[in-house]
Amino acid sequence: MFPIFVFFDWHNTLSTTPFWDSILGNERHPLARRLNVAVEDLFRGRKEFVCAWMRGQVTDEQVIETLNVRLPRGYKDDYLLRELLRGCRNTKIDPAMADIVRAVRDRAFVAVASDNMPCFVDAPPRVLTGDLRMDELIISSSVGVLKKESPDRFFGPTLERFGLTPADAVLIDDCADTCRIFRAWGGSAYHYTEPGRLRADLAQLLPELAGVSIKAMPSV
Repeated sequence: MFPIFVFFDWHNTLSTTPFWDSILGNERHPLARRLNVAVEDLFRGRKEFVCAWMRGQVTDEQVIETLNVRLPRGYKDDYLLRELLRGCRNTKIDPAMADIVRAVRDRAFVAVASDNMPCFVDAPPRVLTGDLRMDELIISSSVGVLKKESPDRFFGPTLERFGLTPADAVLIDDCADTCRIFRAWGGSAYHYTEPGRLRADLAQLLPELAGVSIKAMPSV
């Protein structure tokens, strides 16, 4: 048993890969332009709808239907859903952050704590259950609440299950507001900006990590 639990945010902390990257990252894909416009409108123009998606109140299929992206002839109706799930499953993380997770894992319980969609639950990134062996995946669409809406509902059950309290918890997140709320709840939090800064922060927060060699890999 470890005396501390470290929660890593996913998007813009461990990974920067967007949904449907196999399409959006390929300019030659016949859907790239149309889907890019639709996704931009979704995440910038319909934030409350996206939050409902992250709370599990809206399904992946319902979201895809609202994109109104007409598929080319020969594409199956569930193509965008299959690509969404495949992308989640195959997502990579920043190698510098992977190195940090491995070092922390030897001294603490570790989890991904993400405001994320049902697709992330149905098709979790293989790296999290394989190479990095996270102890927990806490996803808002399963919990039914976003991190900063209720840290107690989001993080509390996991800490209780591991016999720990908020005072034993550390959050690493790119959202400054979420970090502030987590601290007010009783935990420690670091606003993530880049791996080098995080290495220094963790050495201060977890003295037992000070002597652990974490390779100074460049951020990506």
